[in-house]
This record gives sequence, structure tokens and C-alpha cells, in this order.
Amino acid sequence: MSGQQALHGRHEHLAELHRALDTVQREQGRSVLIEGEPGIGKSALLAVVVDQAVERGWTVLSAQGVRGRSGVGFSALHQLLRPVLDRARGLPNRQRQALETVFGTFDGVAPEPLILQIAVLSLVEEAAASQPVLLAVEDLHWLDRSSAEVVQFLAPRLGGTRALLLATARIVENEHPREVFDSRIALGPLSAEDSLALVSEHRPESTPAQRERIVRESVGNPLALTEFSASQVPSLSARPALHMPMTQRLEQAFYSDVLALSERTRSALVIAATGEDADAHELVAALRGAGLSPKDLTAAEHAGLGRLENGFRFRHPLVSSAVYDAADSETRRAAHSTLAAVVRDRGRAAQHLAAATIGWDDDVAARLAELARSADERGARTESSAAWEAAAALTEAPGARAERLAAAAEAARQAGVVDRSLDLVRRARPDASDEATILHLETTEWMLSQTVVIPDARSADSLVDVAITMTDPGSRVELLVFAAVRWYILQGSATVADRIAEELARAEGQNEALREIGLVLVQPATRLDVDRVLESFSGPLRPVDGILLNCLAFAAEEAGDLDGAERVWTAAENAYHAAGRTGDEATALCGRASVRLLRGDITGGMTDAALALHLSDQMGLGVVGAMAAAVLARARALRGEHELHLQALSDAVLRGGPRQFARVEATLAWAKGIAAANDGDDALAVTELEKTAVNAPIALWAGADLAEPAMRSGRTQAVTAWIDSAQPQADRTSSDHLRMLLLRSQALLTDGPGAQELFERAVARGEAAEAAVELARTRLHFGEWLRRRRKILPAREQLRASLPVFRAQGLDPLERRATMELRAAGASGASGATAEGNNAAAVLTAQELQICGLAATGMTNKAIADQVYLSHRTVGAHLHRAFAKLGISRRTQLVKVLGS
Repeated sequence: MSGQQALHGRHEHLAELHRALDTVQREQGRSVLIEGEPGIGKSALLAVVVDQAVERGWTVLSAQGVRGRSGVGFSALHQLLRPVLDRARGLPNRQRQALETVFGTFDGVAPEPLILQIAVLSLVEEAAASQPVLLAVEDLHWLDRSSAEVVQFLAPRLGGTRALLLATARIVENEHPREVFDSRIALGPLSAEDSLALVSEHRPESTPAQRERIVRESVGNPLALTEFSASQVPSLSARPALHMPMTQRLEQAFYSDVLALSERTRSALVIAATGEDADAHELVAALRGAGLSPKDLTAAEHAGLGRLENGFRFRHPLVSSAVYDAADSETRRAAHSTLAAVVRDRGRAAQHLAAATIGWDDDVAARLAELARSADERGARTESSAAWEAAAALTEAPGARAERLAAAAEAARQAGVVDRSLDLVRRARPDASDEATILHLETTEWMLSQTVVIPDARSADSLVDVAITMTDPGSRVELLVFAAVRWYILQGSATVADRIAEELARAEGQNEALREIGLVLVQPATRLDVDRVLESFSGPLRPVDGILLNCLAFAAEEAGDLDGAERVWTAAENAYHAAGRTGDEATALCGRASVRLLRGDITGGMTDAALALHLSDQMGLGVVGAMAAAVLARARALRGEHELHLQALSDAVLRGGPRQFARVEATLAWAKGIAAANDGDDALAVTELEKTAVNAPIALWAGADLAEPAMRSGRTQAVTAWIDSAQPQADRTSSDHLRMLLLRSQALLTDGPGAQELFERAVARGEAAEAAVELARTRLHFGEWLRRRRKILPAREQLRASLPVFRAQGLDPLERRATMELRAAGASGASGATAEGNNAAAVLTAQELQICGLAATGMTNKAIADQVYLSHRTVGAHLHRAFAKLGISRRTQLVKVLGS
């Protein structure tokens, strides 16, 4: 079937694709997915667009999915990018190394998927900067999974470039998320009129009755129309039944042509179909290994079934599937075995060998395990997981089989395939006998449970049950700390906390740093030496160290050491960034964002939270994304940004699922309480702030916001209850920050001269603490109290000291309040504009603020791109928009504008 024949009735779709070419030429990149059943004309449409792009002088990058090649990671991506790989030299270092690692030209650590995906986007942007680029991907459903994930990442991110991604896929067989493409073209059957026109063109000598019959049997499928038209009239009666799916009917039609060939040619075709990804040398060797030769494919070429080029290229995928499916299982296994002996790529050879194997075979399983390790080293973790699972299926010993399933589960976790990872964990558990495998399985599920909601994940109590069965002290301590973390995050019962603490106490002398983390989480009175424990993580990071470092930061928070907590989060973020562990980095950024807000660095906290949200969205980290959005919601409420606050609340709920983590739930309640107080709804503010009790560490700090709305709504018992619960914590931790908040709340509750002493003590504590915003709020309350008592001069002093802090952090509600109080005290506030005429924190998005901050330090766009996980051209676009908002034109002006 020629391309023009296949385009009957497709003029609307052609016009749409031509418009897409025009749009992209105007730097409005986009992606289009062409879907439809086999033979419906997807390839013909794609071919026309490719021809048009070539005529316009575009760069055309193409890749084609091949049935049976999906197990070799990044093969299609390499095919797609090969013509422009020389441009990788111009990418930021980490992005360049990511590409070189997956393509085997650089011996580096396997990159996280997000780094590679951004690298590919950057490479496409580089290529499109000189001339428009068409990315033509045929049969997306057959691409190797790792390549397909990169294509899906690109699809919604080409806006602003001169690049068009055009992919084809079968509707029935594909598993790709269609919604990531900017638009979709679903090809349906041709109309009766167009079908008759196509049959008449292809078979002009046929009678009207014959044409109507062909049209009826073809159901508007262009390939079926041309194939059935090519049949002789007497054979029409032998056509497959109409009720059969079109794919099967076409396969049978193709196979009827195969049946007319000699037995040797049919045998050669089976080998060609089995090794459709084989090159010419491999195919010739396989044919000779089976006692055949390339000449045995000549008759197939004459019959129009394909052509012998660099391998045998079937004229349609349904021809090869018809040949392969029609062969009996023994014939297929023999073909796989023959190919396994001659295919040069060890990975593909192992897959052919596995397909030729029946029952257990430890030697073949070992070959697949080698393939799994190789795929993992290049970052193709989806393929690594599949190879481990295939190896397990051929492994006889139950314990060894469980070990390989555990490896498959961990690879699937790292690939972000949560459901599959959990399924593999559950399949492996019954056969897991050695402690190393048990620990591996529990670690994988535990790490999954830190980033996504797993309703049936092991509870803290059941993790203790597993831990006490371990004979290895190190494994026992590790699982007990996992239990402590789970208890802390979910705020479990005191009984379980006591049980964990008791078991950790018995393990004295084993991994003391790890024990200390666990004990502080379940027994807050335990003393924590942050720096000493942090030193134990100075070597190469293990996978679990990410979460354990996070827990050290939580433990520091629990101990009231916010400075120590920020140091831990910063050290963790630096280590994860250097190691390319983007998922862990997202968690560390989110944790640091929360601490920075507590310490009064609102803009810094928002910047961290925005990047954490960006990374979590790219990687599907629901819990991290929910927490980052919750932190943003609190920051937006503090800044009085009502609509953005509501959007962040919605983002958190959307990402957190039906059952929010207690920490997320408490942070959201805190944000809502602040917003309600801003709106003057004091009763609602108190109600929301009381809900923070679901997470004690959050409630400890959120309670400081209760005093004012509780006083105004007559619910002072809520404040006294918080004071009673927080006072022991302040005494235990000696936290000046927390003591300031307690003294301030007591002062607000005090009706009389004693309030002044409490305020003065609160200010003194605040000056000793590193909590600029809370100190400024304390001064604001104190200044208001002084003004109401006609103590004007000291009132002005307190209010003037608070105003610059509110202004610097963009806290508009508090800034307006302090300004009004100053005016009431007979003074006025200073102008809120920066030296360049704008308040940077107020006019820039969190991401723009971060990029501008990095640019102000002298970092190049490429260095910034590596830091914030964007392409360097996207960084440039952000800076361009930020400069316009700030009213500046040079990078050198950033230091002054940002107050750096």
C-alpha cells in the first residue's frame, strides 16, 4: 500500500499536522500522538510529515519501536538522538554525563531518570536552536520502556522550542499515558465512499459487487482494503470471519501468502520474525546455523512480504507477528536458540536464550542476572527489574529465587513503578529465608512507604516483629530504626514507641549513631549530638541513608535544635545532589523548607518547597509533593497571598491521596489557621490550629499562633492547653525560640502590668534565638500593647524594628499591620520598594527567586540548570522574565535588588 493510497479520507488530519509544522516554526513546540489499530494509516501520516519537514530543511530525528526489542534499555533513545549527540558537549556537566553514561561512552554512576530526561530536553533545545526539529517516533508501544519514559517526559515540555514530537501507537496495545501529549489524532475507519474509492484505485477491474464485499470485510481499514483487494476473487470466500478482530484477520490474510511459500522459506521467515532486531550479519549467521541461507528469503521478497537489507525488514509489523504466532512453540524456541548463539549483544542474546528455555535453568538465570546488573549500571532500571524477574522465573532454589525477586522489586522502586515493586515484594516474601533478602524486601517496602501512601504497608509494630527475628545485630538495629521512623511520621501509640525504645536499648553498642536517631524519635528526652551523628554519614551513601539522614533532621527538630536540623537538611541536600539522588534531594529540600519557615526565612523556605514540589511531580513522589505544597500553603498564608494559598492547599490534597500523612495534615491545618486569622475568622483559626494536634512536632510550633484568635474568640483554654504541653519541651530542649513563643503567648493572655515584663523577656529570648520573623512578630505585639497604653516612644521602637523583617520576607499582612500601628503612634514606615523599584520577594515566583539568587552569586545558566533541574535555556527564559519584573537589565544588578 503506497503512502498516498493510505491517505484517502485523511485530509483533515494532514491539515492539522501541517498547521503543527507551521506553529513549531514560530517557536511554539508541541507534541502529537497518532493512535489507531494496525493498518489504519498511522505510518503513512507520519511519513508525509517527515517528507514535509525535510522539504522545509528541518532536522529529522527518528526512532522505531520493534516487537521483541523492548527489553534492551535506551536502544530507541540512542537511535533517536544519534544524529545530534555531538551537541551534548554544550550541555551542563551533569546532563552531559547522564547521556554519556546511558549510551556507554562514559563510565559514571547510573543517572536518576529525571537528570537524563532533562538532558534529553536540553539536547533537543540545542538542536532546535539552529533549525526546527521533528522527533518522529513510530510504534511507541514497542519502544523499550526506558526510552518510552523519556519520550513521555518530552511530550508536554516542548513549548517555547522549535521542536515537534510526532509519535504513533496502537490504541489497544499501548500502555503510555496519552494525556501527556499536547494533542491526539485518533484514526478511525475510512468512510464507505473513501473505502470504495481506494478499492477502485487499487483494483479497477473488479465488479461493483466485488468492491462492496471487499469494503464490507475491510471495515474501513486502509491496509485491509488494499490487501483484500489484491486477492483473487475466488479466494474472497476464504477470508476470515467478520467477527474476528481486524488484527487477527489481517494476520491471517498475510499468512495465507506465507503458506504459498516453500518450507525452507517459511522456516527462514520464522527466524527473521524471531530476530526482527537482528542486523544482516546476525541474521545470516542464524540462518546458516539452522541449515538455511539468505537465498531462502528471496521468494518472500518476491511475494512482497519484506526486503533483505540490514536484516530482514517486514513490510508491516503484522506480517512478522503472523509468521511468529503461526509457528509452534518448539519452532519458536529453536529460532530463539539459534539467534542466542549468534547475536553479539550479550543482553539480547540472554533474552533469546531465556525465550528458548523451558523450566528451571540456573545457567540461563545467571546470564539474565548479568543483563539485569548491566541495565542497572546504565540507569535502565525498568529493564533491569524485568531481567531480574525473568532470572527468578528460571531459578530453582526458592531462596535464590526470592533474592532475585527482591532485586527486581528494588529496581522497580528506583524506576518509580510502585505497584509492580510492591507486587514483587509480596511474591518474594514467602520464599525469603536468609536475613539479607528479608532486610532487602523490608527496606524496599519501607522506602516506598516514605514517598507514597501504601495502605497495607508494615506498621511500626510489625517491623519490630521482623526485627527481633534477626540474628545479625546491624540488621536488627536498622529495622528497629525503620520502625521508629514509621512510628514518628504516623504518630503511633505510646505503647509501640515504648516497645521500639526497649528493643533499641537492648542493642546498645551496635551502630550507636543509628540507635541514637531511633531513640530520639520515639523518646524525645534522649540527648542528640547532631554533629557527631552526622559524621557517621560522611562516607558513600547507601540507599537507606537518604531516609536515615532525613530522620536525623527530624530528630534534631524534635530536640528543639532548629539550627542543627537545618544543617542536617543542608548536608543531606548537598550529598544527594552530588550523588544525583533526586528523590532524596526532593525530600531534603522539603524538610529544609519547613525548618526555614520556622526560623523565619520565608523566601528561602518557599524556594526550597517550590523545587521540592517540582522534583516530586517529575518523579511521582506523592507524599513529598503533598508536604512541599503544604509548606507552600503556610508560606502563602503568612504572605497574605490568598489565591496562591488556596492553590497550594489544593495541590497538597491532590498529591497526598485520600489518607494524608499526619505531618502533612497538621501542616495544612496550620496554613488554614493562619489564613483564617488573616481574614478575621478567629473561631475558624482556632479550630484549624487545634487540628495540628495530629502531629505533635507540628503542633508544638503551630500553637504559638493560637493566642490572638483564641483571645478574640473567647477560647483561651486552647492557648493554656498548648502552653501546658509546650512548657516541658522548652525546659527539656532549652530552646530560646520556643521560650520566646511561650512568653509571648503568656503576655497576650495577661491583662495587666505583668504583660510588659513577659513581653520584654520574650524579646530577650528572641534576640538570643535565630528566629527573625517570630522576634519581629513579638515586637509587633509588644509595640501594639505599648501604644494602647500610651507608651508611644518605646512602641515606635518595637514597631520600627519589626517592619524591615516583614518587608524583607514579603509578609504583607504583618507589614500593613505594623505600618498602621506606626501611623497610629505618630510615625510612618519607610518605603517598601527595593533600590530598583520592586520588592523581589513579592514580584517573583519562588523558582524565579531561586534562579536569580544563584545568578547573583555568579553562577552561569548551565551551572544553575544543573542545580535546579531545568535546561539551561529554560533558566535563561526565567531570568529574562525576572529581569522584566524587577525592572533591571543586567545580572550585576541582582545583588542590589535581592539584598544579597
